[in-house]
Amino acid sequence: MVIAWLAVPPLLALVAWLPLVASLRRGRRGQAALVVAAWAVLLATGTAAVEAWRPGSCAAAFPRAAEYQREMLAWVASGEGCESSVACFLPRHLLHAALFAAATVATGGYLGLVFASILFGWMGAYAGGLAALSDTPLTAAVLAWHPWAVVRVAAYIALGVALAEPLVGLGLPRPPGWRRWLLAGLAGLALDILLKAWLAPWWWAHVIRPLLP
Repeated sequence: MVIAWLAVPPLLALVAWLPLVASLRRGRRGQAALVVAAWAVLLATGTAAVEAWRPGSCAAAFPRAAEYQREMLAWVASGEGCESSVACFLPRHLLHAALFAAATVATGGYLGLVFASILFGWMGAYAGGLAALSDTPLTAAVLAWHPWAVVRVAAYIALGVALAEPLVGLGLPRPPGWRRWLLAGLAGLALDILLKAWLAPWWWAHVIRPLLP
């Protein structure tokens, strides 16, 4: 299992990082963002599908995926847990954002994508686990991607493009608009927190809990 943890996230990250670097070196931030967005969609759907088909797959490939799945499915069953507690999830979100930002700046985006792939593994474990419990598995897997989580992914993409560019584009002229990407990413992270604080209890009661038999 440890060998898989050391191999799977870095290999998955490499799939997105190589075209990300190529796009940024040509000054095409939008193209870089689309590449990472497509990678994110494929990773999100793939991990959830594999987890629903073979439970425990995400835990075998991504560190701490099993713990995250247990935490989220406990929240699904009771409505209580970190997902609905600002005091609990806010420090975690800030820590993850800081780790992602530092890793992205230091490695031109590569370790940021490694970290992101681990987070997708966590979400795949949750989405696939929820699908396995529901009578409507496809709907459950889709709705496990709460609105604030979708916003967070978009924010990480914008932030990742902006923070990877200085190292990747070292020695090359920087196209205008870099600061807008950075600010969009930061604004997205703030919106993620606000939406989660406001919507999580409602989303559990009216969307997630009814998915269980």
